[in-house]
Amino acid sequence: MTRYYSATAVDNTIASSITSGATSITLSALPVGYPNSGNPFVLALDYNTSSEELVLVTSYSGSVLTVTRGFNGTTAQAHNTGATVRHVIVAQDLTDTQTHYNTALSAGVHGVTGSLATFLGTPTSANLAATISDETGTGSLVFGTAPKIALGINAQTGTTYTLAAGDAANFVTCSNSGGITVTIPSAVFTAGQQISVQQTGAGQVTFANDGTSSFTGTGTKLRAQYSAATIVCITSNTFTIVGDIV
Repeated sequence: MTRYYSATAVDNTIASSITSGATSITLSALPVGYPNSGNPFVLALDYNTSSEELVLVTSYSGSVLTVTRGFNGTTAQAHNTGATVRHVIVAQDLTDTQTHYNTALSAGVHGVTGSLATFLGTPTSANLAATISDETGTGSLVFGTAPKIALGINAQTGTTYTLAAGDAANFVTCSNSGGITVTIPSAVFTAGQQISVQQTGAGQVTFANDGTSSFTGTGTKLRAQYSAATIVCITSNTFTIVGDIV
């Protein structure tokens, strides 16, 4: 049950003695600064004495309080006329806070449930991807403190090479004394992915489609040794090539 608090509550006293079983208390004066009626809060009866008892006020009207006795492990007991009544914070408030801190987010704290709660409880790359509706990539996340693997190098030395899914966001080098054909395949990459290609050998690099894919650009070949270009996926089967091409 949510409990409420006030920084302006004024001490009061009991107008007439009560038994240990009484569930209503009449104050000597109208309450000042108490939380609104219906917002439960805690009072201490016979505050700071050997007879102190905590009660939970569930509602009040005028100077008459409706209470639950013996709150937070204290003992319900009789109290005499004139006993001090004080609005207090109790050990249960701190216990509830600590319990809240230590409750796994997967348990639905703050109303967080489903895939987001799963990620917060177990923050893995897979669980994060499951919370994002428009995620297009796969694999583990790479953060700024990770090893330098953001740009992989795929060194090719043959005369033909067909780009693979793992080349996305990476750098393909082509080195051969003869001409090299780099084929851009269909249905491998997704829109926005990019692949960089550099001619590091004497053999000129020529870009080709696979019979289904197509590409645009100002040329189909890298201009010279050490020239480079970037292949940008527009749709799964359509690409554009930008860079030092002829």
